[in-house]
Amino acid sequence: MALTPRSLLLGVATGALLNIYGDYAGMVLGSASLVKEQLPMSVLLPFVGWLGLNLLLRLVSPRFSLTGGELLVIYSLSWIVGTLPASGWTAYWGGIVSAPAYYATPEKRWEELLFDVLPWWALPRTSGDVIRTFYEGLPPRGAIPWAGWAVCLYWWFSVSIALVIAGLCLSILFQRQWEDAERLTFPLAAFPVALTEGFDREGRIPALFQDRVFWAGFLTVFGVFAWNILGYFSPQFPRITVYDGYLTKEVRLAHHFPSLYLRILPPVIGLTYLCNLEILLSLWAFRLVAILKEGLMARVGFAVGQAGQQADAAEVLTLESHGALVFLALWSVYIARRHLRRVWRAVRAGPRSPEDDGLIPYRFALLGLVAATLYVVGWFTALGLSLPLTLLHVALIYVAYFTVAKFTAASGFSYLFPVGGKGGGVLQSLTGAAQLSRQDLVALGLINSGACFGDSRIPAWPALPHHLKLFGEARTRRAWVFWAVLLTFASGFFASFLFTIYLGYTHAAQNLGLTGFRGGNVAAYDRMVSAIVGSDRTVFDPARLAVWALGGAEAGALTLLRSRFPWWPLHPLGLAFQTTTGPRVYAFSMALTWAAKLLILRFGGIRLYQRGQPFFFGLVVGYVAGVGLSSLVDAVYFPGEGHFTHDW
Repeated sequence: MALTPRSLLLGVATGALLNIYGDYAGMVLGSASLVKEQLPMSVLLPFVGWLGLNLLLRLVSPRFSLTGGELLVIYSLSWIVGTLPASGWTAYWGGIVSAPAYYATPEKRWEELLFDVLPWWALPRTSGDVIRTFYEGLPPRGAIPWAGWAVCLYWWFSVSIALVIAGLCLSILFQRQWEDAERLTFPLAAFPVALTEGFDREGRIPALFQDRVFWAGFLTVFGVFAWNILGYFSPQFPRITVYDGYLTKEVRLAHHFPSLYLRILPPVIGLTYLCNLEILLSLWAFRLVAILKEGLMARVGFAVGQAGQQADAAEVLTLESHGALVFLALWSVYIARRHLRRVWRAVRAGPRSPEDDGLIPYRFALLGLVAATLYVVGWFTALGLSLPLTLLHVALIYVAYFTVAKFTAASGFSYLFPVGGKGGGVLQSLTGAAQLSRQDLVALGLINSGACFGDSRIPAWPALPHHLKLFGEARTRRAWVFWAVLLTFASGFFASFLFTIYLGYTHAAQNLGLTGFRGGNVAAYDRMVSAIVGSDRTVFDPARLAVWALGGAEAGALTLLRSRFPWWPLHPLGLAFQTTTGPRVYAFSMALTWAAKLLILRFGGIRLYQRGQPFFFGLVVGYVAGVGLSSLVDAVYFPGEGHFTHDW
């Protein structure tokens, strides 16, 4: 399947526009939080919109309609930049890089402890016409001082595009292993393919959109939104709360025990329907076990480590989970060893045939990975991080992003967030903070903040294996599959970041919504100060390392059981993500999907399972259409007073 000039243009434009709208909706309107997962609502909304528009074009003017392949290009390119706007990245970046020159006071001690080691070259100019007017708004007829942000934007874009190149090259190197040897299911690629494949055939309406099973799933969700929208105009209408946020579904189990959330989110249910049963079971079952472990440890006061720096129950589980995460990454490399040997032969001697090479030549991909990594290492050391810590930290970032990208492709669960984030907290927990310099602590604070390549929502990386899956068989313009990623990321980056700067000057950044401008920016530097002046800075503790190693050993034991006993039902993935937001909030939704799929396969077999797919895809489309309709009604009838629809 090839990329056409028209589809490339529409995909890049859609990505840029969704970033602008996502920033505006999140920071100004405050009516929706469109970036909460690795495949965010900011991507699904325009994709479903394009589907609806294309159906209309097929009816009234077929020659102007898009093909299924072109719709897939729009979906894929939009996803590459879908996690950039608002709370995905931009709001944190705008608030954090601008905070030191505006919020520094003697009480905070920023100037005393941070200013001489802050990397000012990576921050905007500190003059009043740049920072003060950003937070307080421009005076009448004032001009936006774009020049004050130019150098800052350049440096953050350069390290970000390097990380995207690294992720893309790494995906190219492993893609055939994942598709051919491990046979990952790629539910988040199968979903758009199912919705678009009929557009390449004769007939005005594709078969899926004539399927009653699909519309049953659609109306199951959309009908709830339509009913609730009527309540916007008639408050006496009772609201249906079945799809409301997780805090309204909280079940308190016992004192000291984490809560259980009975959250039902149709996109989670619909998109994980294609996930393997063992992964589904592990994600919700290990979450229940984690609730019991954390509650029991907290109840009896169990802690690990030396006196004065003991890890509490939550930190113990984080270390255990991170050890399992690292094992999954290393195991993924180990089981790909034969494939990687073939890759190395193609790099050294050249491929014997086109089938022995990647979408982009493996030699080019490996050189790109090395060059991008060297740039990231240099950038982190320029922030002030020592070289040994930089090498370890970059390795932890790659481990986290690689594992999330692979298992998002395996599960279709777009709420996989790496335990420990980028790894800085785990790094300090294992090595201790007592030996770290001020430069190290400030650099770690910036790298692990939301300013550096997003927060828990990872830009581009989770989308890249799906992008290659959708277009890996391209017969023409194969290089476009690679360069389209970089072009799309660059356009989305500058659209989102420049628009955020614009919003700051026109609306006064201190008035913008979301945590990045309301506390998160100040908290990032307060944490640096606390780490520097803290009297209880930790030292290396073998007990913490033992817990971390235990997590890896447990994941290894689960992997061994899976390889020795085909009936073994648990995958180690659940252990690696047991404490993260995804399973914590959506364990109930995944349990529902697991139970439904188990019953369907048990009593109806593969035929009923395949017949049920349109229903589950209809759940997703119905939810997205409901969120879109609610936003449209708010924009027309309730501007500035919108009704919040989509959140955790």
